[in-house]
Amino acid sequence: MQQRLYRSAFPNANDLFYNHFNHVAENAVEMAKLLHEAITSDDEQKPQYNAINRLRAKSQELTHRASSDSGKSFISPFDRGDMYSLVRAIDTVAGFINISSRRINLYQPASITPPLKELAGLIVECCVELEKCVHAISDIKNTKAITDCINSVKALEHYADKVYNKAVADLLTGEPNAIELIKYNEILHALETTTDKCEQVTTVIESIVVKNS
Repeated sequence: MQQRLYRSAFPNANDLFYNHFNHVAENAVEMAKLLHEAITSDDEQKPQYNAINRLRAKSQELTHRASSDSGKSFISPFDRGDMYSLVRAIDTVAGFINISSRRINLYQPASITPPLKELAGLIVECCVELEKCVHAISDIKNTKAITDCINSVKALEHYADKVYNKAVADLLTGEPNAIELIKYNEILHALETTTDKCEQVTTVIESIVVKNS
């Protein structure tokens, strides 16, 4: 009863935090799309890498803002610790997209192989599903919509593991140049880890749903 009175007195308080969650998720999607664009583009100039780096800084700022506002706000949509865990988990995805971007840009592999492109595409798909999931938690009682997105991310991450394992196996048997092998392995690992971090966001969301549904 008391919580309902708080909500009626401060009707926009929850919207503030949902907007924070949405902005962090949308930023990660934009970064993922830029990474995929950079990897699949034939253009020698790759402005996407600088753009990804700028968006990484934006993600950190959005995360800080959400954390700061949660400490000042009288009410919040759910536990403040869970709120921080959510934005921090999405920010970690953004961080690994940036790491993947930097490795490709720095290492300059001899060619962009199909597994690299495929993993970059899977990162985009994971981030899009995460964005849907984050939007869905504004109606936390709609567990089906949330669960569908969570299951999609988990399926994509599982498939990314298969792509990564096969790519590494092929490298070990088919790449004669040790330096190139190291380059590819480091890039592949960063991309695959990014999908792992996407799945970790769903773990946070699952916990929030269990506590609040």
